[in-house]
Amino acid sequence: MKLRQEAVRAQMRLPWRFAFVIGPAWRHIALMRKFAFPYPLLLLAIWTGMLLSGDYVVLDTSIRQIRAGGFDTTVGEIFKSEMGHGLVSRRGVEIGYRYTVNGMDYTGRRYRYDDRNGAFDYSAVTNALRRGSRQTVHYQAANPADSVLAPGLVGCDLLLALFALPLTIVTCAIWIGVIRSWRDGRGQARAGGVRILQYEGETRVRLADFSALAAGFFGLAAAAFAAAMLVVFAVGFKPSLGLMSAVMILVAGAGVAAFLWTAQRHFSGCYDLRSHEASQTLLVPPAGGRKELLLVPRREIVAVAMHRRVFNSPSGQYFSYVPALDRVAPGSEAQSLDLVDWGWKEGKARAFGGWLSRELGVPFKGMDED
Repeated sequence: MKLRQEAVRAQMRLPWRFAFVIGPAWRHIALMRKFAFPYPLLLLAIWTGMLLSGDYVVLDTSIRQIRAGGFDTTVGEIFKSEMGHGLVSRRGVEIGYRYTVNGMDYTGRRYRYDDRNGAFDYSAVTNALRRGSRQTVHYQAANPADSVLAPGLVGCDLLLALFALPLTIVTCAIWIGVIRSWRDGRGQARAGGVRILQYEGETRVRLADFSALAAGFFGLAAAAFAAAMLVVFAVGFKPSLGLMSAVMILVAGAGVAAFLWTAQRHFSGCYDLRSHEASQTLLVPPAGGRKELLLVPRREIVAVAMHRRVFNSPSGQYFSYVPALDRVAPGSEAQSLDLVDWGWKEGKARAFGGWLSRELGVPFKGMDED
């Protein structure tokens, strides 16, 4: 009888033991789901790490190549000269040479600081640097073991930098967009973080999609991408240093031109919502299909609204929110004037719409869907 009672008690205790084990496990799983790291952001972080590593290699080797142009020189003898070995095919060059500085013997194994760069014709290098031949060695006076056979930049160095430039700019822009989206989505900044400029008798609200600086960088990226493609199609991966120097100057000029053009339009108020106190009018910027600035009496603005736009894609639906002015002119139908083209996060659009409605003394309507 006692054994039976103990067995019954054990069976009754069993679910409680499972509860003590499974309960924390489920709580842990729930926390993991709640705080799961977004996979697109993880992929962006991985891509950024790879890109920055490549940028560092290009920048570091280019700087060292330039510095090597001022090294001291001596004569060395080549004892090894062959193509390098990559994971799939032969890549780069494996070089060896002996030289003497101040009575000390040294062994060098570097042709350039980027010996594994697959863009160079290293078969021509190995043919030119035969075993037993004597070649000029460039070495650092403070550290004679630091030496190269080919100092200075070549056209391919600048071509690699040209390829890296648009990728780096676009990646930085994506990160800035992610950070701003997170910040604007919280809607805590005044007017949603939109820049407001106060002048005597006039208030300007900066609604431009891009700042002048952003436009300059995007212009630089677009020019760099186009120039890199043209150079590769025209002369391949071995352009001359003179050609690439000219191309880099033109690309930089395109970026500066984009910056100055956008800055001039910002200064002229082309992208601003302008409120004139004396005339009680609003100058509404082009958006929502409008190509020109629109002058509207403030008395015709009856409300500030917010429209939601839905974008369908294979990965799901995405939303953007467009602040707008509801206008009713005498003798005409009601009209909705979009203030931006692309739309914002809901928090930013709602915060800005609330601020604007208070400034104009009109109600802030609910959300309409486009």
